[in-house]
Amino acid sequence: MSQDRITKSARGEECQIRLPDVCNFNPETSVWCHAGGADIKGVGQQADSLLGAVGCSDCHDVYDRRRKPPFGMTRDDVELAFWRGHARSLLLPKVRRAIAAYLADRRIKGLS
Repeated sequence: MSQDRITKSARGEECQIRLPDVCNFNPETSVWCHAGGADIKGVGQQADSLLGAVGCSDCHDVYDRRRKPPFGMTRDDVELAFWRGHARSLLLPKVRRAIAAYLADRRIKGLS
């Protein structure tokens, strides 16, 4: 699967999800974490790249349920941290430029 500009923009950025007692704070492990949930994507599908956040490998693993959250943290806490990270990610200059290009590409292709 080819990565789009938004997905690539996460490389080298600081984690924006920042789960307490999980985050490794290592920009070298950062990826674009796509939003989850049955209402956003189906089994085996990724959400649109606009719905995502920059996350380190450890926060991504907890968000995608490959790893359990730390003791005392609920799935709702993880989801809230993800969406807060989404908001912070949208403010990163590299991500903003990638989103602008992504939206321009969609307009050119008539995919609004």
